[in-house]
Amino acid sequence: MHDGQLRQGDVLARRYILRQPVGAGGMSVVWRAWDSNLERTVAVKVLDGPVGTDGGQRERIRREARAAARIEHPNAIGVYDYGETVTPHGRIAAYVVMQLLDGVSLAGRLAEGPLPWVDAVAVAATVADVLHAAHRRGVVHRDVTPENVMLTTDGVKLLDFGIAADVGQRDTLTFGTPPYVAPERLVGAPASGSTDVYALGVLLFEMLTGAPPVQAGTWDELERAVALDQRPALNVPGLPPAVASACLRCLATDPTERPTAAEVAAILESASERGRRRWVTVLAVVLAASVLAGLGYVWRDSARRDTTAPAPKVSIVVSIPPAVTVQPTPAATPTPTRGRTPSAGATTGQPSSLPPSSPATSRLSPQQAGQAVLDVVDRRSAAGEIRTDVAGDIRNQVNNIMGQPVDAGPRVDRLRNQLVDRRREGGITTAAAYDELDAAVAAFAASLT
Repeated sequence: MHDGQLRQGDVLARRYILRQPVGAGGMSVVWRAWDSNLERTVAVKVLDGPVGTDGGQRERIRREARAAARIEHPNAIGVYDYGETVTPHGRIAAYVVMQLLDGVSLAGRLAEGPLPWVDAVAVAATVADVLHAAHRRGVVHRDVTPENVMLTTDGVKLLDFGIAADVGQRDTLTFGTPPYVAPERLVGAPASGSTDVYALGVLLFEMLTGAPPVQAGTWDELERAVALDQRPALNVPGLPPAVASACLRCLATDPTERPTAAEVAAILESASERGRRRWVTVLAVVLAASVLAGLGYVWRDSARRDTTAPAPKVSIVVSIPPAVTVQPTPAATPTPTRGRTPSAGATTGQPSSLPPSSPATSRLSPQQAGQAVLDVVDRRSAAGEIRTDVAGDIRNQVNNIMGQPVDAGPRVDRLRNQLVDRRREGGITTAAAYDELDAAVAAFAASLT
């Protein structure tokens, strides 16, 4: 960062307490920070160089916040706040507050080599779906690269909308990372969803093969590669032809020949699902073969000891369970009172967490009880019964309490009271979800005493 003066412990906007830097680029630094108002850990991207010498970075951060906030998708990084403030050292700092992610970048994973095609297709399908959501909002990302895709505990996330543009916007300069930049951007074509689709094709190609289709470190090298129009073949064992075709269509020089992000997402999601089913079948067959081999060894050993023993008759049935469809529980109950514990006979539709008075609760450690809360959040969120932003906030608070147990009791009590507000405002959409979550948080509180 250019002459940055922010330090650990500094407070921005009387709210965000900077804990430690987790990344840096150009004139900005990303900090792990504590939001003292909402009591949660966040990421704060801050620019605090001298005014007038930031080369437009202040506007870039503002644009990044606005673009990301327009996109409603659980796999796009969440943006919570943007502002400009005077730092404790007298500088004007622009900052954007974002969801703090735990995981590794796709670039870090690719350093180990290509991904199995099933995993590569699943990652690309998620990115395609986020891009589809962005394009529907008139936002073009323009920087889809492995560095901007995170593999997190909450799934794949698309980051960094810092050079995003509105559909149709023109720029006098070319931004981005050369191997991922669509050919038409070199001649000043306006921003369009097809430029993101090209980058998505490069991303998928690299995940499948270990390298992008065009090796270019500079704009001149990219122009020469585009002029030659030479790309390596996409030969990946087991890769469905539909996926290979979709990837190469994304890389078409003519943007009108590329599919839309929605079309790519549909193709890849279908192939990913078939791939997962195939691997489950293979696993079942291998398991059955292993069991049969083991039984054969036992029988041969037994036969050597007793030549009169008849061969055993073994029948093994291997079944593949169907996908489970979670039906949301109908919501039609009165608004709960603060801190109440559901009655012993309450029906939640899921195995209920134990209330504090249960004898089994005392055997739970704080880590076990906290994980139980996270499990309820994950399951109910996946079923659509807890809104994504509410689920993320609860996860943050629980993880923070487990990681920093100082004053944990009052913090859990506040979390439990917040559940009432979340239920009232529609963030928790069913009474069953509220009851189970409230009981799990109560058990968490009991484990801390």
